[in-house]
Amino acid sequence: MPRPRFLFVLFDGLRRDMVRPDLMPNLHRFRETWCDYPNSSSAFPSETRVQVSSFVTGAYPGGNVLTCDQNGGAGHGIMANSFYDPVLGFDRAMDTSDTERMARAQQIYGRLQKAESLGEILARAGRTYAVVTTGTIGNSRLLNCFAAKLGQPVFSTKNAGLSTPAEDHARIIERFGPAPAPTIPDLAVTDYATAVLLQHYIPIHDADVQVIWYNEPDISYHYRGIGSPESAAAARAVDSGFGRILDWWDSDGRGNGWRIIAASDHAQITVARQIKVTDILAAAGFRVGPAIGPDCDLAVKAGYSGQISVRDRDPALLSSLIAFLQEQDWCGLTFTRDGGNGALPMGLINVLNERSPDLNYIMRTNDGANAFGYRGTCVADNTGIPLGGGVHGGLHPVEINNVLTLGGDGLCRQTVRDVPASIVDIAPTILHRLGVATPDTVMGRTLGEAFGDDEPVWQERIVQAEAGHYSQAMTVGAVEGSWSAYLRGGRRLR
Repeated sequence: MPRPRFLFVLFDGLRRDMVRPDLMPNLHRFRETWCDYPNSSSAFPSETRVQVSSFVTGAYPGGNVLTCDQNGGAGHGIMANSFYDPVLGFDRAMDTSDTERMARAQQIYGRLQKAESLGEILARAGRTYAVVTTGTIGNSRLLNCFAAKLGQPVFSTKNAGLSTPAEDHARIIERFGPAPAPTIPDLAVTDYATAVLLQHYIPIHDADVQVIWYNEPDISYHYRGIGSPESAAAARAVDSGFGRILDWWDSDGRGNGWRIIAASDHAQITVARQIKVTDILAAAGFRVGPAIGPDCDLAVKAGYSGQISVRDRDPALLSSLIAFLQEQDWCGLTFTRDGGNGALPMGLINVLNERSPDLNYIMRTNDGANAFGYRGTCVADNTGIPLGGGVHGGLHPVEINNVLTLGGDGLCRQTVRDVPASIVDIAPTILHRLGVATPDTVMGRTLGEAFGDDEPVWQERIVQAEAGHYSQAMTVGAVEGSWSAYLRGGRRLR
């Protein structure tokens, strides 16, 4: 009986509605053949490095009122791709691709990811973990923060400094040549990473858990638009790579105990309008900037999904800020640590801990289609993304609905599970099937129904909040035996 192993294949940013037989036939066939979760969701905020951390830890960024205490409570603590925490003393939000500041934050926090990761858990159990990634610096680091210390192989197509000593970067370059320079769409890098996985990582490292993280179609969505010819080419490229993986799996991998989990970390919606929130707040008389200081009461981490920290967590200033935002037509959902004044509580969306800002806000969204007919548009504050480009980070039902399909021996065939699932459920499912103990820091559940267990009882509820002319609503799912809220989407009502 071959030992069980898992290959986790991640398509960054992939929308479920692009997994079609005409565009992605290999992934579509896999989805139709095995166990699919159409109601799977991202963690909030639906940004890549938050999802990386949620995948490897099986935890959300923070907890809710049931899991948090005065000492900070639950969660992995990566609150966004970039987030501001006054404790760090930085002059702006920390970009989780900033190596120097990440190292400093690690010293201050003690742990950058508060929760244990797959690399740590598997190493303690005497199991192996390996990563191939075409993602950013932050992606490469957060997929295994302790890879070098634990002697675990990570190969990044970005540069040798992101690969670990356990993986001889030069050896791969000698065999496969240098990684291709990034392009839009990033077709050559996708092909290169697939070759490294199939011809080097799987036969040589033979890990218990192997990850390959493709950076497409996310890049093409961002800069060329969802449904553009470039994004379609990117989708076809990663699907072609997945087809090569399935060829190996059908001929050799499955018979040797490999199971495949195919997923996306989030999806995207389209930018229809751009504004500058800090300029608007400053014009209204608020003292704003990138960090709290002598002349700044509000530290703003701007974006389509933004965060604001308030000096001394002043309740009067926070109330004034909330009231102002809710008067703006571009403002969508609002969340504060405790809720109230028309805002919903952060615990509802699993982001409550000591690193949380005082306010999470999301720009307004709607269900209209973009120029290529793909649903979901928004107002944004992301200067690097062109109008018509894609963005993510919020709670529109399209962007948080990630792809999730599990296949292999012992898994249900031709099965659709409507029960809510999440990216945080992947790690505990892998650990359970490998017979590895799950630590208390894991917040996700084991997807036992994918292996034939009875589907758990679940339900959805709508939570609303209003103040004056402002009203908003979130839909959340609850699964029997799981404390966490599965995020199904939210919107401003008026």
